[in-house]
Amino acid sequence: MKDISSVGRPLVMFAVLAMFLGGGPLSGQEPMENPAEHEREELGVNPYTAPSVAEIFQQLDDLKPLPFEQLRRDFPQAAHASREQMGLVFGGLVADGFLIVESQKNNLVEDLGRVLLRQARSLGVGDRVMRHSASLTELGKKGDWPAVRRELISTQQDVEQAMTELRDQKMAHLISLGGWLRGLEICAGAVESNYTIDRAAVLWQRDLINYFGEEIKTLPPAVAHKPLFEKVRAGVGAIRNLLNRAPEKLSLEDVKTLHAQAKELNLAIAAAD
Repeated sequence: MKDISSVGRPLVMFAVLAMFLGGGPLSGQEPMENPAEHEREELGVNPYTAPSVAEIFQQLDDLKPLPFEQLRRDFPQAAHASREQMGLVFGGLVADGFLIVESQKNNLVEDLGRVLLRQARSLGVGDRVMRHSASLTELGKKGDWPAVRRELISTQQDVEQAMTELRDQKMAHLISLGGWLRGLEICAGAVESNYTIDRAAVLWQRDLINYFGEEIKTLPPAVAHKPLFEKVRAGVGAIRNLLNRAPEKLSLEDVKTLHAQAKELNLAIAAAD
């Protein structure tokens, strides 16, 4: 598995989670060692893969205020026969949740919890999400947004842990990829609506797209040759090519291209098989 431990701030997930959850080096303490990490690394699920969707919160923090009505989408409602597609959809829903939390849309939190639970049941991990769904609804009604944020991160982590326990690291990677693609669409749309060079720098994630570009090539042939995953592989490759040839200071045209590419992929992922 490719080592990307040298990736910069956009990928340092433990620092981000420490900032959200109130612990670790950001509070002057040494991070606690998690024994489960050794098993996760053996399975190919390192700190830079599935938990990476939580970093979208940091990106959206940097891009406030957000044009919510331009960035929102209807929750995917279609039935997805492919378990791999369900993983992509679930990751995208978590990213939708981040947008809802950042925009403090408490009227949508209950619907989010319901859809997350339905998708989790389809993945066979509904019991891991059921309590989170109820908690998300309750906290959203109270307007306790820091707690909603933590609960949403915990929801994704629980599902990823369930995949790890099932020794299904590919599914954990797909959940991460689905979250990152929807996050890219949201963030690129926010930058496009109010472009500056500094805001565009949030999108420059060359190491991460190189990682996903290599990871998507490792899917089993029966999955890789499905039309959706051929499209995802080609789309991730196009995004990778753009970021690898573009300077760190992305132009407005680069941002528009990234937004369009990510949006097209997310539409395909959300569609029925």
